[in-house]
Amino acid sequence: MASSSPYLHPILTSAEAQAWEKAVLGDDPEKAWAAMERAGAGVGAAVLRDFVQWRPLPRDPKVLVLAGPGHNGGDALLAAQEILRSRPRGRVSVIFLEPVEKLKPLAKRAWEALAKHAGVEILDEAQLREETHAGRWCAWDIALDGLYGMGFHPPLPEPARQLIETVNKISGATGFRAAVDVPSGVSEKPAAAAFTADFTYATGIAKKPLFDAANAKWVGRIREVDIGFFCGQPGIKYPDISPEQREFILQSSILHWLGRLRDPASDKRAYGRLLVISGSRSYPGAQMLNVLGALRAGAGLVTALTPESHAAAFAAARPEAMWRACPEEADGSHGAATLDRARELWPRCTAVLAGSGLGKGAASQKLILALAKECTLPLVLDADALTPAVLEAVAQRPQDFGPVTLTPHAGEFARLAGEGADLREFCAKHKVITVLKAPITRISNPHGKFVWCSTFGGPVLARGGSGDILAGIIGTLVAQMPDDATHAAGCGVVWHGLAADALARERGDTAALTAELANYLSAALRNDWGH
Repeated sequence: MASSSPYLHPILTSAEAQAWEKAVLGDDPEKAWAAMERAGAGVGAAVLRDFVQWRPLPRDPKVLVLAGPGHNGGDALLAAQEILRSRPRGRVSVIFLEPVEKLKPLAKRAWEALAKHAGVEILDEAQLREETHAGRWCAWDIALDGLYGMGFHPPLPEPARQLIETVNKISGATGFRAAVDVPSGVSEKPAAAAFTADFTYATGIAKKPLFDAANAKWVGRIREVDIGFFCGQPGIKYPDISPEQREFILQSSILHWLGRLRDPASDKRAYGRLLVISGSRSYPGAQMLNVLGALRAGAGLVTALTPESHAAAFAAARPEAMWRACPEEADGSHGAATLDRARELWPRCTAVLAGSGLGKGAASQKLILALAKECTLPLVLDADALTPAVLEAVAQRPQDFGPVTLTPHAGEFARLAGEGADLREFCAKHKVITVLKAPITRISNPHGKFVWCSTFGGPVLARGGSGDILAGIIGTLVAQMPDDATHAAGCGVVWHGLAADALARERGDTAALTAELANYLSAALRNDWGH
């Protein structure tokens, strides 16, 4: 088995990952060296790409490398070399865990390649302390952790523990902190101490410890660096994934079909007809963000049922959508009149999005309950549509009704399923596709046999309204592919995350507006699907 699909890579235990690498590389040192070169170049390029989420990359960056004697150290050294290729005026300071003469052959080869560049030096820990206490705010722009990889078994040896503690304590002096493969100190056992990374670049294979919530404080953002381990090379007998292996990391290639030129003979009816039932007088912005996400995601037709008090303003702001004003309840929410209009429109639509900013009033909740029971179309339910009563109604929908996709954040999911609930079991029990929004967004469906994990995006999404835009994107994609709502959800989450990455590279994590996110959906598609 090379991979379950081109856009899914399995998340493996350290033992499984080692067996997979062994199958791909065998005992051929040249194959291993070529893989190390791809890993180092990939990590270096990713650091250069992601660094600008913090600030512009200097012309002469200062790079600190923590290098162990094995392959992880080699990867880090070659990543530093890639950075120097882009910024030849840079300076690289290397702290080796072992003397250079004790490096393993490939790590030594990587060091020899890096040492040919000007501006490369070896430091010891005492010099590290001197550098960082010299009064400079940022002695190094980039810190690369390559001390230990997936073969690490705790506890940390004392010299490594002291070095990691020193670097962690001087975080203000080390700028952008990147771990190669896994942060040193992290393994499948609980870590007492580990390198604190802003980004962890999983080289070739994403390992399970990176996805353990207990390690989140060390791991930071996860990015997989694909070096071709899952491309199905002829003549290789790939190991079987263990039966309990059900987690996969989504690849940006899932968006390949969206990045293609559209059929020149197509018209608007070919790209989905989405009905949006959301917003209220108290929360009008949620519906506007739903519609913005849907329109930017390429919906052919978007019809929004909106409380009449703001229908005119919304139509003026976003004339691309069809705004249908509905009489309001006393509290400014949707009610029986909206349900009647929705029933009229269902035959002309291919999916319905409902719930964002709808409110908890009795009338709006009755509307959602009726929608869940009566509407045969695929549904995307967000925010105020996520209640136990609605969940019960969804579970009783006839088999020939369209699928239901829920988009809860962690708090909403806990209220629906209970603390610590298993996502797969929840989806199987309630017959739903669930997009569980979090720093690592997880997706499962009623079959309950897998979890897809998306690591795209980051703290730039930690602001009100980002989920409303995601709901609009997923609603459009479900409207375009109603027979494969799980795939639509995966596409929506990856696309949203890649747009967030593009926004963060342009604006940073802090000084951005939620609505700006929709403007970067185009960049996410047109930039080689995020690579």
